[in-house]
Amino acid sequence: MKIDERVEQLVRDALHWAVKRQPGEFDEALKMFSDEPTRRSAMELLVAISAFVSADICAGRPSPQQVQELAAEVAEAEAWSSVTGGEVEAFLSAVLTGRPLSGVLPAGSAVVLAFVVAASLLSLRPKDEGEWWFNYLDKVEAAIEAAG
Repeated sequence: MKIDERVEQLVRDALHWAVKRQPGEFDEALKMFSDEPTRRSAMELLVAISAFVSADICAGRPSPQQVQELAAEVAEAEAWSSVTGGEVEAFLSAVLTGRPLSGVLPAGSAVVLAFVVAASLLSLRPKDEGEWWFNYLDKVEAAIEAAG
């Protein structure tokens, strides 16, 4: 997957506010995804990030039980966003099996959910001393691009 640099920066900006759990700033950052091509490109990147980080956290493709546990952990950690464990589980299950999100979640909630889940997973994943979520994101994006 080739990552569009302009969309990548917009995604990183929105992820920043989601990681910091700042709903006002997060909502403002989401306004930058007003056109369909930008939103689609961002969703592709967020899906790839979520799939990669989930597999990294679980040391391989997550089992349904692990997806359920991750979903509960994300929903609890991100209570500020009002995402539910069921929504997170549906999102991750679709992402990890390659099913389209359109058949799983309402269109309006999928974008917010994708950002909240990706931000939470990036935050939850254990990191080396002195490594921040955005440093890890650099590695994730490099692996995504390398995988094609």
